[in-house]
Amino acid sequence: MKNSYTCLVAGAGPSGTAAAYTLAKNGIDVCIVDKAIFPREKLCGGGLTRRTKNSFLDVFDLNWEDMYEYSANSALFYYKGHVINKIEDYGELYFCDRIMFDNRLLDQATSRGVDVVPGERVDVIDTVEKTCKLASGRQIRYRYLIGADGVNSVVARQFVSRRINRNRYAYALQVDIHKDDYGKKELTRPELYFGDVAMGYGWVFPKRNSYTVGICSRYSKTVDARKKMMDFFADRNGAPFKGRLKGHYIPFGNYAERVVENDMILVGDAAGLVDPVTGEGIAYAIESGYHAAVAVIAAVSGKNCNIEAVYKKKYYSAISRELARANMLQQAIYSRYTQAIVMHALSKSRTMPYHYMDLLSGDCSYKEFISIIQKKTKKLIFMGR
Repeated sequence: MKNSYTCLVAGAGPSGTAAAYTLAKNGIDVCIVDKAIFPREKLCGGGLTRRTKNSFLDVFDLNWEDMYEYSANSALFYYKGHVINKIEDYGELYFCDRIMFDNRLLDQATSRGVDVVPGERVDVIDTVEKTCKLASGRQIRYRYLIGADGVNSVVARQFVSRRINRNRYAYALQVDIHKDDYGKKELTRPELYFGDVAMGYGWVFPKRNSYTVGICSRYSKTVDARKKMMDFFADRNGAPFKGRLKGHYIPFGNYAERVVENDMILVGDAAGLVDPVTGEGIAYAIESGYHAAVAVIAAVSGKNCNIEAVYKKKYYSAISRELARANMLQQAIYSRYTQAIVMHALSKSRTMPYHYMDLLSGDCSYKEFISIIQKKTKKLIFMGR
């Protein structure tokens, strides 16, 4: 294995593999470094939207049906423990095992000739010498570096020389429980919960042989997130959870403004690309990884392209602009001052749940969705219906 590459990718999740696969497919030598050895555990609800599917099919030469283990065409919406609305016959709601999902993407990248250094943590990045030093002491030189190394990104800290501020993130907790051990009747569709946790939401997702139960809320030192999760699970299951809770930080509308610097590009969770309303992150990961690769390809093509100009054009037009609007809506949906109004509008509207699913699927923009909510809310307030 070489010690010098045109592009080095830190992180082998969906954003990193999308970038590496696209680069290798276009004849550019690339290496992925990841601190884990795959297959590896990945804490995630595992929900896949039609937007994820479309992004996946645009990048990878894989069969989509091999990437998920359960699908549904309906969903239930809850507010403070009560069903307030539902969707029927929507289609294209998918649920995956992230261990297998991510591993298949990495296998696809290696099949294209991507070199992989597993079980190695990025320790130091020398942006002058363009050298990445690993925890083992090994050094890899690069011409371009793509930071796909998650919420605790080492690459991102080269952009902002400080530790991450936990108060600007959300904390997610979840458990996977076998269907036979779940106290309530069998679930065939996902359930989304609002009002059970402050500034966040909960979920129960069906899988092939299990259910994923979780909550996500804005991080706070004053809130006992584990107790909130135990209460949420007990309310859903009818009995307390006796196993080990798994938790992690995620971006919550905390996306990066600076994403290109010193021939480094941030993608996926390293750039904070998780939707604070829907929780969508995998589609943004694949899309940003692909756009980063396109920027590198353009830069090495001899066309005198600037990676910053190429990547930012897509980043700002297709990703960060939407996340900025999502941040605005986040306050209305999760704030204790306005959530009840929005949930009341949701409970009275036959079409709003479908608009929400269209938002998840990428068929409705935030600009359109916010306009719909405003109209529905005004109608309820001023017309009483």
